[in-house]
Amino acid sequence: MAREVQNAHDSQALVRDLWALRLQRLRTRVSYDSDTETDTQSHFFSSQSEGEASASDESARSRKHRALLLREPVLVADLHRWASDGELPYYHASNNAPLSMRERLPAVYQELLEPKLLGKPEKLQDHVLGLMTSFNTEFGMAVPPINHPLILYRWMKAMALPIETFAATSRLARLLDITFAFTLHAKPGTKTHMLQYPEPRLMAILIVSTKLLFPFDDIERATSSANAMGALVMEWSLWAELQVSQLTDGKASSPLSYAKALEFSQTDVLGAAEHQLDQYMDWCEQNVASEDIRERGKAGRDADFRRILFGMFPVREAGALEHEHPSGSRTHEDVENEKLQAVQAALRIRSVVQRPPKGQARASGIGSLYRRIRHAEELEGPAKVFYQRAAELAGLSLEAMVVAVFQVERRMQKLEEKARRGVED
Repeated sequence: MAREVQNAHDSQALVRDLWALRLQRLRTRVSYDSDTETDTQSHFFSSQSEGEASASDESARSRKHRALLLREPVLVADLHRWASDGELPYYHASNNAPLSMRERLPAVYQELLEPKLLGKPEKLQDHVLGLMTSFNTEFGMAVPPINHPLILYRWMKAMALPIETFAATSRLARLLDITFAFTLHAKPGTKTHMLQYPEPRLMAILIVSTKLLFPFDDIERATSSANAMGALVMEWSLWAELQVSQLTDGKASSPLSYAKALEFSQTDVLGAAEHQLDQYMDWCEQNVASEDIRERGKAGRDADFRRILFGMFPVREAGALEHEHPSGSRTHEDVENEKLQAVQAALRIRSVVQRPPKGQARASGIGSLYRRIRHAEELEGPAKVFYQRAAELAGLSLEAMVVAVFQVERRMQKLEEKARRGVED
């Protein structure tokens, strides 16, 4: 318990110092007293709190290192999903500001608190990479690589993939000499632009490894040993069915996200099911309806009417809405475990052939008849579901995920061609 409290304290101090560095760049825009604590913190990157001013420098460095090296597997995709689901104050962030403060803000700042456009996840990737580059360039901060073993394990569990893909992904990354650090000072217009983000880079290698071990086609392949890494066959039709059913069940029981609500049109209302309309009305009740009554100005003319209206239809608390939409007795982890068990039970072993007969038509070996995808339109069936799920977890759009995977495949092809030339020479 003491360690958790200390970690929370260190994290708070680190976040405070990062904000101090961020505010230091806004000196030309914000005027403040140079003798204040904020100004002092903007000059020094320290993890000490106010009550620890007398602590030694070694202790401060120790706390800073612990905070920086936690490397929790919190992804950019998580931030994008939290914002889209309303768990982070991004869309309708004005609801978190008092009415008296909002009334004094200029219109341009009020609009910033009410964004209407849905940003693509790779745009957030750009912002995060730019922030890391800024900290590194302006303040000399070292940015550690992502904790890719934990992230890879999390993705494999979420996608119900066999354990063989973990080892294959790690081996392929070493073979291609690919690391998972942030590519600082990267140029956005290059051909390998999508691989400059560490999380999509890791996911692209995971997809390639999965395609090598468990192809999406129905071609019969043989293996030289039942213990080989590519000896198992995935039932992709069952896998896709489990993935789609989980997404459908989750949408029916979970609250409507900001992304879906902002895209909800009149046509959608006419064709929506009863539970979808309930979700949309609940979303409007939580994020659009407001019981703030303005007494002055043009809005003050309708103050009495609004009081009567809210008296007849009061806005419920968020807890009440959650109580009315239970997620069921099974937890998210239970669903993932059941899905993983179903996929594992459906695995079967390829036919073992010690030496393929002369003139054999079947392909043998890992990676035989490997198919590369250049455009998202080429995807179909389980392969499309797999790419979509991977893109969602990696924080990219489907089109960007296809591009990232193809770039890894091109690098793998060049390595193979180089190895063949070495053998021929």
